[in-house]
Amino acid sequence: MNENNNFLAGVLLAGSRALAGYTSGELLEKYPPAAEGFEPDSFAGWQDWLNVRLDELAAAVGANRPQLFISQVHWGKRVLQSRGIPSENYRKAMECLREVLANELPEQVRLLATEYIDQALKAFDAPSAELSARIPADTETGRLASQYLLLLLEGDRRRASQLIIEALDRGHNVRELYTQVLMPAQEELGRMWIDNEINVAEEHFASQTTRNVMAQLLPHATLQPSNGKTMIAAAVAGNQHDIGLQIVANFFEIDGWRSILLGANVPVRDLAQAVDYFEADLLGISVSQITQLGAVKRTIQAVKNSTRDGAVKIMLGGRAFKYAEDLPKELGADAYAADPKEAVNLGRQLVGLE
Repeated sequence: MNENNNFLAGVLLAGSRALAGYTSGELLEKYPPAAEGFEPDSFAGWQDWLNVRLDELAAAVGANRPQLFISQVHWGKRVLQSRGIPSENYRKAMECLREVLANELPEQVRLLATEYIDQALKAFDAPSAELSARIPADTETGRLASQYLLLLLEGDRRRASQLIIEALDRGHNVRELYTQVLMPAQEELGRMWIDNEINVAEEHFASQTTRNVMAQLLPHATLQPSNGKTMIAAAVAGNQHDIGLQIVANFFEIDGWRSILLGANVPVRDLAQAVDYFEADLLGISVSQITQLGAVKRTIQAVKNSTRDGAVKIMLGGRAFKYAEDLPKELGADAYAADPKEAVNLGRQLVGLE
């Protein structure tokens, strides 16, 4: 990794709030229409928004992956557009950010920073990865996922749960319901939030209902005999999303592992201690945002410094690696898994079960 990348990433993280403030002031002065959509305090709104974008830039620079930042800019454009903020306002903000970085950063890293912004601006109008529903209408499980989603949106937790249990009684197995019904429904909820079709409260209700349904399903799964291995599943510090993680942990339990689910936002030190305490053979870490990559590095290092160093394998997963599936090994992990089934297969290989 280039020394300048690490240095720039640190500078951006340390100064993100101030740099976002400078940029917001420049934007609103040079382009007054940018005030639209961030009322009543347009300066504070843009500063908060750009502060997070700078954290994302720092993460992409630190990983030496411009595509990570480009993908976040595309995501941000869609979020703002769905909330009535013209994409041109966002483009102007990125241009102002480029100017501020060119003026304020230490000379040795100015060019590196502006190159990342230039790449994002060049790709600004390019089609972004489609955030479409993963609910097929031509399969039984797809139709079931659509019915389940509708009940969630209607706020009917009881009927939503009943629908899934009845599907279980009709012969659908637990893993199939997890991956072909509940996960697609959750991904569609995520798309609906991005496109401003539901609010945070509605998403929280739906997600909590899905957690409850998953817990109801697990006792009905046919468990394989114990294989004597222990797997810990945790969302890295800062990651509040754990539904996919819970499904992964349940898949391992069904496969005969002792599965220790720690859930969301697990502090680095506590996670390393859990690896020692439970004598884990495998640690699965979920990472949802590229801004959590720093916490991933610290977590892996803490685990490698623990008494289980060499005895525990580390697997990463989550949306943060969608455009950088090779990055987990650079961060020190032993493997990357894109879905629960792959996680179990790789986990068995890593600990010598296959």
